[in-house]
Amino acid sequence: MMLDTVEHYKIDHAAAAGSAVQHVLHRDYETRSRAVLKIVGTHRYACDPSTEVVFGAFAVDDGPVRVWRPGEPLLPEVIEAARNTNWGVAAHNDPFESAIEQYNLAPRFNWPLVPIERHRCTMAMALAAGLPAQLGMLADALNLANRKDRGGERLMHQMSKPRRARKAEDPNGVHYFDDPERLERWQSYMCQDVEVEREVYQECPPLPPTEQLLWHLNCIINERGFLFDRALAKAAKQIAAAAGPEIDATLAAITGGAVTGVNQIARIQTWLCEQGWVLKSLDRKAIEKQLLDPELPASVQRVLELRAGGAQAAVKKLGALLARAGDDDRIRDEFRYHGAGTGRFSGQGVQVQNLKRPTVESLDDAITAISTGSYEHLRKLYPKPLAVIGDCMRSMVIAASGCKLMGGDFSSIESRILAWGAGETWKLDSYRRFDATHDARDEPYLATACRIYRVPEGSYTKESSERGVGKTCDLAFGYMGGLNAWRNFEPDRFTDAEVEQFKTEWRATHPAIVKFWYAVDRAAWEAVRERGRVVRCGPVAFKSNGAFLQLKLPSGRKISYPQPRIRTSKDGRSEFVVFADNAAGQFQDCRHGAGAYGGLWTENIVSGIARDLLAEAMIRIEAAGYPIVLHVHDEVVCEVPENFDSEQEFIRLMTRKPAWALDLPIAAEAWSGSRYRK
Repeated sequence: MMLDTVEHYKIDHAAAAGSAVQHVLHRDYETRSRAVLKIVGTHRYACDPSTEVVFGAFAVDDGPVRVWRPGEPLLPEVIEAARNTNWGVAAHNDPFESAIEQYNLAPRFNWPLVPIERHRCTMAMALAAGLPAQLGMLADALNLANRKDRGGERLMHQMSKPRRARKAEDPNGVHYFDDPERLERWQSYMCQDVEVEREVYQECPPLPPTEQLLWHLNCIINERGFLFDRALAKAAKQIAAAAGPEIDATLAAITGGAVTGVNQIARIQTWLCEQGWVLKSLDRKAIEKQLLDPELPASVQRVLELRAGGAQAAVKKLGALLARAGDDDRIRDEFRYHGAGTGRFSGQGVQVQNLKRPTVESLDDAITAISTGSYEHLRKLYPKPLAVIGDCMRSMVIAASGCKLMGGDFSSIESRILAWGAGETWKLDSYRRFDATHDARDEPYLATACRIYRVPEGSYTKESSERGVGKTCDLAFGYMGGLNAWRNFEPDRFTDAEVEQFKTEWRATHPAIVKFWYAVDRAAWEAVRERGRVVRCGPVAFKSNGAFLQLKLPSGRKISYPQPRIRTSKDGRSEFVVFADNAAGQFQDCRHGAGAYGGLWTENIVSGIARDLLAEAMIRIEAAGYPIVLHVHDEVVCEVPENFDSEQEFIRLMTRKPAWALDLPIAAEAWSGSRYRK
């Protein structure tokens, strides 16, 4: 059915931006359930009939921590927080506590709800400061007086899920550890968490009003969710299940039983080695590169093809789609505020950001074929049936009956921002001409290709293969990258010597960008070396207070780099900045201690500016009555009535220039339809 909630989800900008509250109620709930939170997501977990709150812990400001158990009267502070607009509530990963209150406590215990505008999330505060999301790592990073109870955490994981039935118990029943000693220990762990969370709230800077508004909007989008085609997903899963045994059986026959499954990486590599072909990786790019070898034996070629065809990452997402969808077939809680250090959102659960772009010629025909649920039928039409399913994953996101999806994304936004930030005038002029004329001769990637190949502008067309070279050059070389960066985009198309020549030519035609790399690296170094000094570089500025280095973007938002310091290279010839970040889920020195460099600072600046443009566009689009259901990188997708407004209006909303970027050429493309196809 159509979302009937445009008004329900409408943002109160003044409230969401967050006037200061006089009292804060810190809270934490401990739950247990047959549902697995990491698999089904927050919304389904909170709604699951088996999910129950064991107890909750609450503390007002600096007051004592109090415990509530189901069946007891509601605490007065809980009632007051909901009633009094001068009160706010806080939690670490507040959306979880909010979902438990809304979908579990409210229907079961008439729990009073606090409007989302008065919620604060210490996890969001930490991420915006460049600090770890996990509470234990965060407490360690901030060197708090209160720390996470590690033993209690292990106990919590044990008690929050069913245990095995004992001999005298019903083997089909649901049983938990619930002896008094464990429950008391678990309760103590919960109370300690509140102490830690409260100290984090006091130590971390609050989100600025605009960021609080954006966090609030993200909560709305996550609560709204997007609709997915359950029938198509089930049919695709049925095909994948039928394909697996056949692929595995073929592998076993070719390898003489040495390999019996497509995911037996070590066995496949061992077998390939025995055939005289050593592959360090069996990911898609490595296999595609190897398959180009004309001397590849037929048996080796077939094994690699089977591995590539049977290990489609997109197909593995089918289970996640089905597991996380609610009873209304909407998938929620997919987007994480400030998931990247630059402020960009990241995905969780299904992670629509990672769904592959389709390459199949006709999506409609592919969807029709998959809908039959027949592996035999799909295999007759397509040589790589599982790859076709991967191509159709995006199309499993659909509009409700009577609605359409409307989306738009910024065009070449990182290339534009890089040129703008560095002052690469010729390229900015190229973008402006192209936006005005839409003449392919003015298309910037073609302009780059012409300059690299030293031919007159307009020598190539949009269909020319050289255009791809121009685009890949921007992506690979824009942040001081070289051959390795190029190979991430073009594994085999050109020789190493040709790529090195492309790099040389690209740098020669982008002198302002090359100069910017070194200028911004020097600016960061000077800021760390001279605490308290504001060091400007083009449209950005750095300042360090010792604990954090902050990069101020043109929007006024600041990217934080914790624990900045100067490190000397091993040869003693140079110095560079090192800071701690959250890469790979660890809070450790950036790039494993190798330090920051001009390309990294430049990438962060471009990424941060692109994020700010998207954030402002999202707020405008939502306020204009377009309910956002998902956003991917530089794209926004809404679900609107079939006759709702126009794509032209949507583009105008996306490309309206903020006051801080009036001279930045911004363009966008829009689309609409019943399925997500961009």
